[in-house]
Amino acid sequence: MADRLFSLVLMLAAVALGVAAWQLEVPFQYEPVGPKAIPLILAVLLFCCSAWLVIKPDRFKGVYERSLFGRHVMVVLGLLLYAWSFEILGFMLATCLVSTVFARLFGLGLRNALLYSVALGAVGYVLLSIVLELNVPTGTLFGG
Repeated sequence: MADRLFSLVLMLAAVALGVAAWQLEVPFQYEPVGPKAIPLILAVLLFCCSAWLVIKPDRFKGVYERSLFGRHVMVVLGLLLYAWSFEILGFMLATCLVSTVFARLFGLGLRNALLYSVALGAVGYVLLSIVLELNVPTGTLFGG
């Protein structure tokens, strides 16, 4: 039942995000897809995933252990750190650092975590910068 209630709250958040993104107007076009695309895509994905959780909730009925709560707190702190460091370190370095921490936090070995995070940063950069032609920050540390 908690899964369904949580997913309904997420669906409301997705609708609010979609409405806010739809009203976003910029007097000039600085990217090929415009400033609405990413928030709208995120709103649709969030809504679809939340709807799936309403239809098929998690079957796990175990106790929410302290270690799991600690890992979830670390993820939230990591996302805040990622948002803060994004412009300073740039997309590639910030993504690599945070995804390495996340991969280690959830049990991946150091070597595999590094390989995963470098691949995630590189593929993400290629998709955003080259394929979608979006302005991806290179970081003020590197003169960007």
